[in-house]
Amino acid sequence: MRKWIFLCAIAVAVTSCSKRQFTIEGDVTGAHGQMLYLESLATGQPVAIDSVKLDDKGAFKFKQEAPQYPEFYQLRLNGALVHFAVDSTETLSFSAQAADFADGYELTGSDECTKMRIVTDESGKLKRRINELNQAVSANSNQVDTLRAQAIQALAEYKEKMLNLVLENPASAAAYYIVFQEINGSRVFDPYDANDRKLIAAVATSFDMHYPESPRTKQLKQMTLEAIAAERAARQSNEADLEAKTTSYIDVELYDQLGRKQTLGELVKANQVVLLSFTAYQTDYSPAYNMKLAELYKKYKGRGLEIYQVSLDADEQSWKVAADNLPWVCVRDPQGVYSRNAAIYNVKTLPTCFVIDKNDGIVKRIEKVGEIEGAIQSRL
Repeated sequence: MRKWIFLCAIAVAVTSCSKRQFTIEGDVTGAHGQMLYLESLATGQPVAIDSVKLDDKGAFKFKQEAPQYPEFYQLRLNGALVHFAVDSTETLSFSAQAADFADGYELTGSDECTKMRIVTDESGKLKRRINELNQAVSANSNQVDTLRAQAIQALAEYKEKMLNLVLENPASAAAYYIVFQEINGSRVFDPYDANDRKLIAAVATSFDMHYPESPRTKQLKQMTLEAIAAERAARQSNEADLEAKTTSYIDVELYDQLGRKQTLGELVKANQVVLLSFTAYQTDYSPAYNMKLAELYKKYKGRGLEIYQVSLDADEQSWKVAADNLPWVCVRDPQGVYSRNAAIYNVKTLPTCFVIDKNDGIVKRIEKVGEIEGAIQSRL
């Protein structure tokens, strides 16, 4: 009997010792009495898995079962967050001050976490560039074109750096982290962009080879395959459209302030003339510009005029409030000043509009408000 109990004890001990765990420990100074949380991001939404009330020294130690596949976690102090990855049994050392928790921290013990810190810092720099541009657009600054060129260059440099990091190890947690980086709610790497998809597909393929059963692998594969299928369907549709009739405008599909999808092509089919307007409501010119459009809309609506107005505003809520009072179709491009729709139409300044005839496509590009009425009249 004693021998059996002894053997069972050994079995329990071996099982306990073989359990893979990771540890993150360190200190957060200046946070006496505050709660520090360890949260898992495995489900996409943060789930608290441990916490500690910090004392005057700020020391903490979290120990958790190591994930089967590379996985992401975050430390949360009040509203400040620090993301990190775990892809093996490892011990991470963390140090920060409460006042600068999310930006001034040090995290060592993992190459992946070091790379993720690089990504976070570079994303922050890019976000500042984009915000500068958004503010210039809102203020109708004469520096918009210069700042746009600088922001586009900054985006290109960012993507080049991220590509180099991914190529070091496409199956790493850092590579996955790069794929899903967002700036102001928009993905930096767009699976529907052929160039961006090359990077995403490389990560998806590597994850599929190393972690075929990981939920994150399935997510990457599905995202890539859906984008490829959509591109193929769009190409076939465009080819069919070209065979039926050649048009000189590119369709736009965006959502209005009520969340309804509005399609430029459908509007063109239903009306004799459509004024496609690219603008930003938070600019100084916008009130006077929209008053002029309202005057023209009232005058020519009954003769077959419709307006499809694309907002490049960064602030969605402000746009919704302004658009709610307008009688024509108002949509917003969430990519803002990086709008692919605006780029396709080669929009350099705001406002810019295009007169689209139902039968002849785009008949005039207009950047001066005083020219709009004449162009509309000539087609009605």
